[in-house]
Amino acid sequence: MKKIILALMVVVPLTLMSQENKKIFTSDIDNFWKAYDRIQTTNEYTEKINIINELYIDKGTKGLKAFMKARNYTDTLWVTLIEKLPKYWNSVRPNTLKIREKEHEMILAIDRFKELYPELKNAEMYFTIGGLRSGGTTKGNMVLIGAEIATADPSVDVSEFANDWLPKVFAKQSNDNIVSLNIHEYVHTQQKNGTKNVLGACIKEGACDFISELTVEKTLNSQYLIYGREHLKEVKENFRLDMFSSRYKNWLYNGGKLGEKSDLGYFIGYEISHSYYKHAKNKSIAIKDIINLDYSNEEAVLTFLKNSKFYSEAEMEDAIRNSKK
Repeated sequence: MKKIILALMVVVPLTLMSQENKKIFTSDIDNFWKAYDRIQTTNEYTEKINIINELYIDKGTKGLKAFMKARNYTDTLWVTLIEKLPKYWNSVRPNTLKIREKEHEMILAIDRFKELYPELKNAEMYFTIGGLRSGGTTKGNMVLIGAEIATADPSVDVSEFANDWLPKVFAKQSNDNIVSLNIHEYVHTQQKNGTKNVLGACIKEGACDFISELTVEKTLNSQYLIYGREHLKEVKENFRLDMFSSRYKNWLYNGGKLGEKSDLGYFIGYEISHSYYKHAKNKSIAIKDIINLDYSNEEAVLTFLKNSKFYSEAEMEDAIRNSKK
């Protein structure tokens, strides 16, 4: 009896410890598909709204609630998308359910991230089913992933989509992307808030891709990186004309409008960060510089760009001169 009690004394604290230390949450995915299946049993719109609220939204994690607020997700949006895109939902479902198989790999990636950046602050990762507006974002120390975008790949049926933005994104993805995307968003939880111009905003996003690539030790091949590499000279010159402006939509969060030329600010920011790292004598310090850059400080961002040697001195002087006109 004493042995049993002793064993329980060991097991219970360990169980509580594992619950307290839990960093990856996937229950929103399970709840969504329960709601989805129930919605298929009725033709009544009001009943569908009740189901998505009762089985998904009301049972949602704090991560889902934060994602809803950040991307303006509503019960009516989910019901509309479920009714409009049945082939898509049925084809992406198996991919979303595979996320749990990636949990160990994600934990290892976070451990690797901490090796690269020992000052790493803890964050929580919430995997949800969103409303096709974002593959991922952050709120405070929460990483918020929209699995319906993040896990979609070429196997997903995209015949019901009205434009080709997401189909082209999905065509370049694989299940391996979920780990790098998670690290990308994890980096955001470590960064300072705020930006003052296009340059700072693009470095902020691209830095996450670069740190993610260092962490997972695999070359990233998202649509914007592929296009940017193939059109480097053109993209680089166009960015030089815009980088001190506030024309954010020319470079970021424009996937629904620019197709294959969308989100090229991520590519530029990645290249600037990569160039900074390549030219740095101390790589560990370079990683800290990249993550800790104050994107709201225009002088600090400009110094970072100069030290990256991404543009020549002549190109930099010309860009600065033109920005003052």
